[in-house]
Amino acid sequence: MLKDLRITKKFPAVMISFTLASVAITGIIAFRSASNELKKASQAKLSALLESRKAALENYFNVIEKDLEFHSQSPLVVSAIEKFIDAWQQLPEKKEAYLKQIYIKNNPFAKSQRSAMLSADDNSPYSLTHQEYHPVLRSLISTRSFYDLFLIDPQGNLIYSVAKENDFASNLLTGQWKQSHLADVFNQVNANPQLGRHCYADFAYYAPSDEPASFIATAVFDKQKNYLGVFALQMPISPMNKVMQVTAGMGESGETYVVGDDLLMRSDSRFLADGSILKTRVDTSSVHQALDGYTGCQVIKDYRGIDVYSAYCNLDFQGVRWAVLAEVDKAEIQQPVYAMTRFLTASGLVIVISIFVVGYTISRDIANPIVSMTKIMNRLANNKLNVEIEVSERQDEVGNMAKAMIVFKQNAIEREKLQQKLIHVARHDTLTGLATRNYAMEQLDKLIENFEKQDKPEDELLAVMFADLDNFKRVNDSLGHHVGDELLKDIARGIEKTIKQMGIAARIGGDEFLIILSECNTIQSIENVARKLLKTIKKDFSTLNESFQVSLSLGIATFPKDSDDSISLVKKADMAMYKAKKSGKQALYWFDETLVKN
Repeated sequence: MLKDLRITKKFPAVMISFTLASVAITGIIAFRSASNELKKASQAKLSALLESRKAALENYFNVIEKDLEFHSQSPLVVSAIEKFIDAWQQLPEKKEAYLKQIYIKNNPFAKSQRSAMLSADDNSPYSLTHQEYHPVLRSLISTRSFYDLFLIDPQGNLIYSVAKENDFASNLLTGQWKQSHLADVFNQVNANPQLGRHCYADFAYYAPSDEPASFIATAVFDKQKNYLGVFALQMPISPMNKVMQVTAGMGESGETYVVGDDLLMRSDSRFLADGSILKTRVDTSSVHQALDGYTGCQVIKDYRGIDVYSAYCNLDFQGVRWAVLAEVDKAEIQQPVYAMTRFLTASGLVIVISIFVVGYTISRDIANPIVSMTKIMNRLANNKLNVEIEVSERQDEVGNMAKAMIVFKQNAIEREKLQQKLIHVARHDTLTGLATRNYAMEQLDKLIENFEKQDKPEDELLAVMFADLDNFKRVNDSLGHHVGDELLKDIARGIEKTIKQMGIAARIGGDEFLIILSECNTIQSIENVARKLLKTIKKDFSTLNESFQVSLSLGIATFPKDSDDSISLVKKADMAMYKAKKSGKQALYWFDETLVKN
């Protein structure tokens, strides 16, 4: 191909053609790669925002559960429900009508402010009890942003509420609201009252409040464990909205929202002005996937019929599952891709023209010396030995190539030495020369993996020792840090000498060491090494005011007996070491499950 074309024309043509082809191919690949990476980055960001919202919701519901459990067991609530039950029984026969008359109809405050009424002026035992407990219970729900708080006796009588809505004083078994979600959670608790058992009802329209609400309830017991009644909290939608309507990082078209198993929204959309809770139906594949327990990100048409990137996951709370979604319009995510397309097209034209001009000039500059060298070679071939070879005197890349390769080789050798030194520094403690924590954990993971692959007998063990020096702080305080440093070096040498080739030793803190025994496979051999360490690592110190001894406390955990992962093994060895410390120092302790329970 082009064999008859002179090199002064062939070389520029080939060079420019291949350069243009390379630029075109590289540009296409770069564009596709950048486009894919941009989409992946957008999906990753969307998924991260989704996880952030989910974590915030989980934290919100965990706080509610803790509040419910704490207050239901508090002496205040126990005393309140006891006194309200007693006061309820002393009311006139038509209790519901009586209480609604004095606390709702005669309430001087507006409906939303009825809780401001401290007590009715009938001087009944109920009103006196209400006057005693209402300020505290009202403060409780306002502090935690609950909508209402209820005390319900075992017969279903709603004997107290903070908000004094129309459900107050009604009976949840036989009254007007017996089909409500509040009645549902009461019935669940009342049917099987247990300490610490919580029952939850998902968000639904609640007529007395005239808005969506959910309820969570638990049983209340006295000091003798006698069941007194039910403590319930009404949760408004606003806290969930507050979490889900954070727009930071969502761009112009992004939003996060929650959908229930009935496919209705549990939080308001930022794009629907009239509110969407329990109104807007979201029947998309992302919602179904999330409700089925899956997590992911995909392109779908959302509830508005707009193409969006949709990240989804599920949130479970007390037997109720929601789909949590984070979505951004596809057009917004792909906007940078469109901008990049326009930029690459314009810049590509400029590059093509530049390559043609510069490539032709450079290729001619390279081709001309080749032509000159060809003429010289032809003259030599004709035995004209007196020809002056000017090429040998050139100081350009041709003449410097051999020297450059030598330099590159020397640089490569030095670079390899430096790399090995940096690896050693990264893996070893600068003071003691022992392994670092990260390197030791990497080796422990590899040992566990090899141990599992070899399918060793159950009685063969891999030991992890967590060691801490006793009285080391006194060395630093009394004799100075330089003495402490020398002591640490000496102890490190002692540990290495004791374990020899049986494992790995690492310094993981000021005076804390991690020892991994891979060649001691029995309890007895592990204990022998541990005892030898206790005997070896022991040094006496004296000052003008005191004498003390630096010794070692050891905790031991084994794989696979105590745990099957490295982090848990180290944690359990640490727990055992603290037990050894408490038992008198200079001791060793094997991990057992009683440490976790305690």
